[in-house]
Amino acid sequence: MDEVIFHASQRLEALQLHVYSGMQHGRYLLQNYSEQLRDLTSSPSAAQLHERAHQLLQWIQHVGTELRRIATSISNPEEVYTQLLQFLGVDSAGIGIYYGCIGFILGSVIGVSVGLSWQRPSATGLKMKAIVCNSYRGLDSLALVEDAPCPKIRNPDEMLIQVKAASVDLIDVHICSGYGRVLRRHLNKYNPNVKKEFPVILGRDCSGIVVELGRKVNNFEIGDEVWFTVPYWVPGTLAEYVVVKQNSAAKKPKGISFEIAASLPYSGMVAWDAMTCQAGLNIKTTQGKRILVHSGCTPVGCILLQLSHLWGAHVTTTCSLRATPVAQALGADQIIVSDNMDIEKQLEQVERFDVIFNTTDVISYKMCLKFCQPEGIVVTTTPTSISSDTYGIILGCMYSLWMKIVCTLRNCVGASPWSVVQLSPKLLDELGCLVETGSLQPVVDKIFSPQDAELAFHHIDSGETIGKTVIRFRTSTKLTQSGKRVWKMKRKGSLPPFLK
Repeated sequence: MDEVIFHASQRLEALQLHVYSGMQHGRYLLQNYSEQLRDLTSSPSAAQLHERAHQLLQWIQHVGTELRRIATSISNPEEVYTQLLQFLGVDSAGIGIYYGCIGFILGSVIGVSVGLSWQRPSATGLKMKAIVCNSYRGLDSLALVEDAPCPKIRNPDEMLIQVKAASVDLIDVHICSGYGRVLRRHLNKYNPNVKKEFPVILGRDCSGIVVELGRKVNNFEIGDEVWFTVPYWVPGTLAEYVVVKQNSAAKKPKGISFEIAASLPYSGMVAWDAMTCQAGLNIKTTQGKRILVHSGCTPVGCILLQLSHLWGAHVTTTCSLRATPVAQALGADQIIVSDNMDIEKQLEQVERFDVIFNTTDVISYKMCLKFCQPEGIVVTTTPTSISSDTYGIILGCMYSLWMKIVCTLRNCVGASPWSVVQLSPKLLDELGCLVETGSLQPVVDKIFSPQDAELAFHHIDSGETIGKTVIRFRTSTKLTQSGKRVWKMKRKGSLPPFLK
């Protein structure tokens, strides 16, 4: 190759020399022509002018021929190829050997690439069923997809859970209409399991079995039965598989089914936060208090009724006529039927309350204050509006910058400043102890299959539910670990006696 370059440089130098000499010769001819033109003005000579013009034409033809020859020599592939073979010392008989070696190398590269592409896909590359919303147009955007990617363990403190049952909450209905969309969009940028804004997996709590562990998980083992809840800004639990951090899950209470267990985590934590954090109640301060639970047969209301009764309060609740047996079984001392009746007139006839829990959007905060003691407390457990969902361009840009700062610092401080309800595995253990001792009874209204997810969502949106609505997953996707199938455990549970 160096020899070819050397010959090419020689040709270029020759071309440069010819061009330079041609320029000098042309300058000399132009000077002569200018002098002759001045002489011709006095003594014109047509013969001399013709001779000079003929010499210039011959010189131009010579330069053009030389340029054409050099360009052809350099751009001729055959000549370059011949010079390259001569430089490598290869004759025409050895060309086949070189071609064979090149073919062998290319074939090996292609074969290895095809082999790698045909290797068995990993477990986390599988697809799963999930209940999602594809837009923020309400329940019309609800869908069951069967090709959602299974989430992967990205951090060493995470676990992969095979979901056995997950509940549907009222906040999921709000999410279908865009609740928390701005916060979710920003936080999804830091979640490697989320590639784009839609679809959004719904569901806030579930129960299931641990099938894969991160290397730093030391509180759980494969096969453990767990339950947990997730906040509204992360992918939900209405899917066959969910990834969760070990400090967000707890072991499922013994003696209850997966369906029963899935009904309690989210509602239980909301109810516990409403009583202990917002109302400031505990087992000592609740004694003798008059407590009103509006819509006491909602998922959160069922827990509030039981905790208030367990801690020694006098409990009054409002509910529909068909829910009165459930309210009585949960410990309500006084029941106000809300079917086609004026609740305000009925409440005016009873003594005012120390604490009022409002678990529905139907009753206004102002109305609750009307029936509260002067030093009483009103606590609302329904999802409150999020200001970031209504930000314009300017506030939206400022919020985006603030989110980037917070998300960068969150890895250092380990806190979530947008948390409204504290989701704690210690609290799950506390609720689990109450369930195992029979002091707290989860209430399940109906159990649906994933194919009937739309019916389940419309059921809870109707406001006629008594307790929690649950979706049971019969997982069809089988995960593999090192070529071995992960075992699956199936347990049967029972509904509360008064709902059988």
